[in-house]
Amino acid sequence: HYFIQSNLSPHITMAPLTLERDIRRAIELMETLEQSGEIPASKLAAMKNVLRSDFCRAVREVYEQVHETVDINHPPEIRAEAAAKATVAAFAASEGHAHPRVIELPKTDEGLGFNVMGGKEQASPIYISRIIPGGAAHKDANLRRGDQLLSVNGTSVEKASHETAVDLLKNAQGKVRLVVKYTPRVLEEMESRFERQKASRRGRMPQ
Repeated sequence: HYFIQSNLSPHITMAPLTLERDIRRAIELMETLEQSGEIPASKLAAMKNVLRSDFCRAVREVYEQVHETVDINHPPEIRAEAAAKATVAAFAASEGHAHPRVIELPKTDEGLGFNVMGGKEQASPIYISRIIPGGAAHKDANLRRGDQLLSVNGTSVEKASHETAVDLLKNAQGKVRLVVKYTPRVLEEMESRFERQKASRRGRMPQ
């Protein structure tokens, strides 16, 4: 893991972790190696393509987000290892589906511009059920109906109740950072289950 030891006082607020500069530096070093001829150019090109890929960007963004949620009182190496393990777990859990993505939306007077459904009381994850036309999410165009909401500003909602998730979204201010992954089939199954439950309740109503 890459991390920087710090001798600063623990009471000083540390700047958020960002690995983009380190990745750019790694690519520059590979280009230097290409010129030396010590390593086959095809292998270095493949490595650079990986570092420039959307997948690598997604891993970096999720790692940075997770790193901010780890207790800052831990030593840097423990914090880095915990963030790495949590990132691997997030991507492993998404196998067969889209990988986690980090989305930042501005909070406006009209909110964030989307609705959610689900929650632990419904034995369901929290899902984006509707993108409101003209709202912040619609204008940003990165959030999708069918996205599962994993965290809000670093707070996990994977096992949260519907009310807890809604409160987190309502109380968030300024630029709101969401971690999501796209699993529309699960949302469709959940909506279908809710419709069957509604139909069953209507069928039991007295005439």
